[in-house]
Amino acid sequence: MKISIAFFFLIIYHVVATAQGFDFILLKKNEHTIKTLYAGTIISIGTSTGNFSGKIYSIYKDSIYFLQYDVRQVQTNLGVYILDTVATYKLRFNYHDIAYIGHKPSGFNWSASGGTLLGGGIVLTTVGMGTWLFTKPGTRYYASPTLVIGSAILGGVGYLLLKSNNSYKLGSKYHLEYVGTAKQKK
Repeated sequence: MKISIAFFFLIIYHVVATAQGFDFILLKKNEHTIKTLYAGTIISIGTSTGNFSGKIYSIYKDSIYFLQYDVRQVQTNLGVYILDTVATYKLRFNYHDIAYIGHKPSGFNWSASGGTLLGGGIVLTTVGMGTWLFTKPGTRYYASPTLVIGSAILGGVGYLLLKSNNSYKLGSKYHLEYVGTAKQKK
């Protein structure tokens, strides 16, 4: 009995002594926390080397370690195409190297609607301007000035919606703050 109690306390001591802390990174806007990045968070980031998205599996010593999955459409033996994970990549970035963090919008996708409005506005403005300038008033294909001005306004609204992208650009407004709780080995 004494041996099992001593063994139990030895196991507990080992678990407590080797336990690592919980590091995380805060995304802040004017000193207000917007988002917390920790192990298990799925993020999209942009650095000077490219855009990456994946799942964070660790944050340690100012670095974010995450897995990026390479998912592609592959053909099976039956000739049917399925999505398959071709490879996984373990990536590491210092949090100072991150230029922006993307976030998944919830609800209606305003950015995609902005692209549609911009494209439609450009087409209607171009065609309307051409028919307005090169046809006679009162003919069948004459576009009124209100149609041309309205389509230009719709194109402008589409541009503004398209520019309201779904990411936090780090700089003066947004910044990252590292909070380290792990024991630093010397």
